[in-house]
Amino acid sequence: MTLTLRILLTMLAGFVVTVGVTPLVIHLAHRNQWYDELNHRKIHTEAIPRLGGFGIFLGLIISAVVAFIVSTGQPGLPAGLSPDVTGVTGFWLLAVYFSPVIGGMIIIHLVGLIDDFRNLRALLKLVIQIVAAIVVTLGPFRIERITVPFIWYNVELGLLSYPVTVVWIVAVSNAVNFIDGIDGLAGGSSAITVLFFAVIALLVGQGATALLAIGVFGSLVAFLMFNGPPARIFMGDSGSYVLGFILSVFPLILADGTGNSLDMIPAVTLLAVPILDMTSSVLRRMRRGKHPFSADREHIHHRLMDRGFGTWRILAVIYGTCILLGVVAVSWYLLPKNLDMAIVLAVWSACVIFVLWLSWSSRQRTA
Repeated sequence: MTLTLRILLTMLAGFVVTVGVTPLVIHLAHRNQWYDELNHRKIHTEAIPRLGGFGIFLGLIISAVVAFIVSTGQPGLPAGLSPDVTGVTGFWLLAVYFSPVIGGMIIIHLVGLIDDFRNLRALLKLVIQIVAAIVVTLGPFRIERITVPFIWYNVELGLLSYPVTVVWIVAVSNAVNFIDGIDGLAGGSSAITVLFFAVIALLVGQGATALLAIGVFGSLVAFLMFNGPPARIFMGDSGSYVLGFILSVFPLILADGTGNSLDMIPAVTLLAVPILDMTSSVLRRMRRGKHPFSADREHIHHRLMDRGFGTWRILAVIYGTCILLGVVAVSWYLLPKNLDMAIVLAVWSACVIFVLWLSWSSRQRTA
């Protein structure tokens, strides 16, 4: 089976499942009045369901199953798995290899799903997210060394690799949740990011990982048919937590069990938008003496909206930024390391300056 056909089958699996399940979720949500709460931070004023994460999650699971099926007997498997093992045995070997990721994803989806109904306390959600991240570290998916740019010296983390990986997964999971503020923002930006992860996986010869990413992309494209402006459904925490979790795990999978954390630099680049938004939000709240995870209306999309940007213009700015970051992340694997590190630092600096300018201009307008 050709790689192109495997990609199409996996993407189609994620797309068909999500596009088929989401209308049923919308129907059930309207019948049972499972709506997103309205408050001063929210953009919408209508009763809109927020359980779209279930359709995304189901699409991810089914597309992963298809990816495992079409990957057996093919090149590009994770380290330690032989393409000579085919059929049911090959499928189960792949499933067992990725079982820590699947287990953590199920845990974090369930806590998000419960939170969509009951509004769990922030501390309880954080504890369960940590548990899900710990489950991932039970496999070969950890940040085991940090590489110093330009001199390319590796600092071995040893046992610290476990807490560092947990912090990374929990942080990115919440970062994607933070930017889920307007129609199509979290879903569209995550789709762009995961598509570039798929490209990177193909560049480094990891076909199975590329198929997993393509399955996520197919599910998100289907979801955006219902979440694009004007949204008929929101993904809710059950969707944003899962997306953040998956995006945080892809660079760990791309390390291929070798602990090569060089892949974290393009990963941070790809996720710069949600990471910067979360970092600025946490620092802002702590500076004001508030809880780091307390809600406010000062995220990047809110600040752009206050400057007169409509939904589509905000999406254009953030989507365009994600595409630029994706191109820079992919170039990491194509250009000489020192040159690309310089480009990465320049792009990171530009993003930080843009966020700081937005914050400063918003304070000036308020004053």
